[in-house]
Amino acid sequence: MFSQCNITDPCSTSTDFSMREITGRWVSREGAPAIRIYRNISRKGGGGIRLCITYNNPLVVCDCTVYNVFRMHYIELYERITITYNREQEVLHLSAFGEYVREED
Repeated sequence: MFSQCNITDPCSTSTDFSMREITGRWVSREGAPAIRIYRNISRKGGGGIRLCITYNNPLVVCDCTVYNVFRMHYIELYERITITYNREQEVLHLSAFGEYVREED
């Protein structure tokens, strides 16, 4: 379930991306739970980004805040899970869950 590519490997993933670029629904290539990244409009200013992890559709198990500290994007879920993104291939990488691609409509 863990991907061979991680933040220390040069797998063309980047930590330098806009949070709005990654909003939307994502599905795993490796069988990990589906995720949805959305803008939290209830927060003052509407600038907060959240990530929902869905194990059994539509059961949401976790709804976490996505943090951005010194261009390091991550969520806190039992441990720090880093988020990287490959713009060219539209691949999102979560350190604990592996690679995700955008869900087709």
